[in-house]
Amino acid sequence: MALNDTLVAFSDGNPIDVLRSYPVLDKPATRALAERLFPGAHVEEIGDELLVDALNPPADVVFVGCFSGLDLVCSWGLTPRRPSELDPVVLAATERRHVYLHAAHSDAGWCSYGVWRDGSRVRAVSVGADPGSSEDEGEPLGFEPADPDEISCSSMQGLFGFACDDHDRMDDVDPELIPVVAYRISTAS
Repeated sequence: MALNDTLVAFSDGNPIDVLRSYPVLDKPATRALAERLFPGAHVEEIGDELLVDALNPPADVVFVGCFSGLDLVCSWGLTPRRPSELDPVVLAATERRHVYLHAAHSDAGWCSYGVWRDGSRVRAVSVGADPGSSEDEGEPLGFEPADPDEISCSSMQGLFGFACDDHDRMDDVDPELIPVVAYRISTAS
């Protein structure tokens, strides 16, 4: 799996539990969420996709998956370099209790992730070559390794249960079986 990804999850509980159940997509809810995330923009449905192919979207595309207990969004336009800078519009886009963010770009050697519970940020990490984008707030999470070279894979695995390269586990979520909907986002000129 590529190590270039952007993913925001809104969850009532642990997103891994929902993803492991291979939930049924609520397609009408995906449009409603895309419109809330991009207020005033033109939102055009352009097809269905699988989560594995949606993690590194084109700049003008957002992939959305809405399920019972979980909403997923892949969009570089929503992902800041530092989790603490996540737009309040994004944090308030659903009424779910928890928000999880993961973004990584292997070519730039950068990874960030954040966790919010009941509206409060409990963890925010951004590591990479640019010290200006570094961040380390909150108590470390159980998956955080001592080796910073492993942080991208371990954080994706720890937050969402996805296998990363050769880190396969029997209980991994399979993003090749999770459906999402693609929307082209454009603003009025």
